[in-house]
Amino acid sequence: MSQLLKDQRIAARIVSNILLELAQLSTPGTPLEMLDEIAERRIREEGAEPYNKNYKPDWAIEPYPATICCSVNHEICHAPPRGRSLRGGDIVKYDLGIRYKSGCGDAALTAAVGEIDNRKKRAMYYGLRALHEGIRVVKAGVPISEIGKAIEKFSRTNGYTVIREFGGHTIGAEMHEEPHIPHYYDPKYDKIFLEAGMVICIEPMLTPGTGKNAINAADRWTAFCTDYQPVVMFEAMILVRPEGHEVLTTHL
Repeated sequence: MSQLLKDQRIAARIVSNILLELAQLSTPGTPLEMLDEIAERRIREEGAEPYNKNYKPDWAIEPYPATICCSVNHEICHAPPRGRSLRGGDIVKYDLGIRYKSGCGDAALTAAVGEIDNRKKRAMYYGLRALHEGIRVVKAGVPISEIGKAIEKFSRTNGYTVIREFGGHTIGAEMHEEPHIPHYYDPKYDKIFLEAGMVICIEPMLTPGTGKNAINAADRWTAFCTDYQPVVMFEAMILVRPEGHEVLTTHL
């Protein structure tokens, strides 16, 4: 086993444990900035570093200002804490990236805050199942398009829209590496194949609404659905094997 993969295994464990801790702390009235501080402290206690904080991809106007992405209800992804507190009935998507020695870890989950309505419960159930539909097809030699095809078919069958603007990715020494992993069927990925030893992140974002979205003009990071329908997201790190796959994260 390469040193990179050894470090990624540890990174996956660290990210999973912190996500579960965040989910347990997600109670009405909890300040998101407090959870952000807890996450950063826990990351550093494990000998790792936050990846999201001060991350600035080419498309971003300014660096990301926090350790966790904490997108609430109709928010899709990339939402910083912004001085907000959780409310009963919310669902919150925590997305966490870290660097551990030579490798990176990245994962996400959707947590319920107190008692949530049946619409949100149903979305969480099918969102997690959609992720597993994508994972199920992972194997060396499989076209990457098969992942998105499986997720999209399952989601549509059960009344959900896959948000297309955000996808999964390969992960290694850097957080986002090529090839990209779309969560819908894209024929241009029919001839790009999964390779043994590759580690990928699959993170479908589903909504019962139209999926039309925009970026919050105030923080320049938060993507949200313009019809204000709830969004769910779950993300796992998966090692591609010759005869199948291994899920490296343990939080789902």
